[in-house]
Amino acid sequence: MALVKIKFLGGTREVGASAIQIQNNGRSMLLDYGARLRKENRFPLSVEDSNVELAVISHAHIDHSGAIPLIYKQFPHAEIVATSPTLAFTKILIEDMIRLSGNSLPFTYKDVKKVIKKAEKLNYDVEYETDNFSVTLMNAGHIPGSSTILAIIDDFRIWYSGDINTIETQLLAPAKRKIPDVDAIIIESTYALRKHPPRQDVEREFVDTLRECVERGGVALVPAFSVGRAQEVLSILAKYNFEYPVVLDGMARIASEITLKYSNFIKNKKLLQKALNMAHWVKDGSERKGLVVDPKVIVSPAGMLQGGSAQYYIKHIYSDETSGIYLVGYQVKGTLGYRLLNERTVRLGRKVKKVDAEVKFFELSSHSDRDELLNLVKHVDGDTKVFVVHGDLESAIGFAQELRESYDIDAVAPQEGDTFILANS
Repeated sequence: MALVKIKFLGGTREVGASAIQIQNNGRSMLLDYGARLRKENRFPLSVEDSNVELAVISHAHIDHSGAIPLIYKQFPHAEIVATSPTLAFTKILIEDMIRLSGNSLPFTYKDVKKVIKKAEKLNYDVEYETDNFSVTLMNAGHIPGSSTILAIIDDFRIWYSGDINTIETQLLAPAKRKIPDVDAIIIESTYALRKHPPRQDVEREFVDTLRECVERGGVALVPAFSVGRAQEVLSILAKYNFEYPVVLDGMARIASEITLKYSNFIKNKKLLQKALNMAHWVKDGSERKGLVVDPKVIVSPAGMLQGGSAQYYIKHIYSDETSGIYLVGYQVKGTLGYRLLNERTVRLGRKVKKVDAEVKFFELSSHSDRDELLNLVKHVDGDTKVFVVHGDLESAIGFAQELRESYDIDAVAPQEGDTFILANS
């Protein structure tokens, strides 16, 4: 009897530290090995019981890639694979995490450089094989270079969604809406209990709101993830021919350069080029003081306000009723962005301040919602095991329960450390 074990090392019933270990005959493959935003309990469970032969990074966001240097240090002979833009983005995001941590992490810039140099760059829809595993990466529609992963181990086929988006955005083509025929599915649940409003409606409301803010004399700050979301925001403004000044700051500048370099991974290079050309790129921090004087839009990381140049701008506009702070991404509980959205407060140094500026959230998500996730999995074969991950406690458990009760699917929301066995005769 052939056996494959799937162990969930992180990213279960939470958004953070995604890490899945697939074991077969004493060898292992990892699907992601990410980190959490918080300082305590930052990393997934360690890999202790077998050798890692292959590690696959679905995409560059820290919650999926941030602990990959630990795998390199523990298993230096492991093969590491991802798309070219994923590796380029991973490098700058992990280096930023090291900088923000004050070099307190168990790896260094040098380790990151070695990981990226060692890694194999894969294109979509091309099979990659090691002695015991094979993987194929496919467009996930989430950020440039993001992938869903089809893993084959002996006669077992496992599909991992990573972070997936099956609707078209201004920046990216959507992921395919059909899952390959597999024995097990590992699927995200970030928005599994929510339905997104129509994308075009959100885009129009977003542009109208920014326009109104600037026209009343305010600064419209858009805290955005450096990779993917900042470029999406600028592309939306370009599509709607936004007529007022737009500024791009922080790591989003480097991420934009990388996105253009790997333009074969985006939908419309011409639109992105227009978007980036219409924005003023901040050269250095000395420029920022003058940028909060006149009305304009400022697009700047971090998307959850955990660091990044957006914090500088908030200090200058939080008490200004004519200005606004417009969040465009998922806000993890405990982050400064979550506090701003739910309490209308910001922490400045040791003080918590009430925010008088307008605060709004726009669902410019790069994750599939409930209906889109259901459409992916509700028609799977009755023998297929479904593991629901990458969502808060309510979303992960609730989605797994709905799949079981409404669609008779063998679904479970694993906990960290849970191991499941796939067997055939």
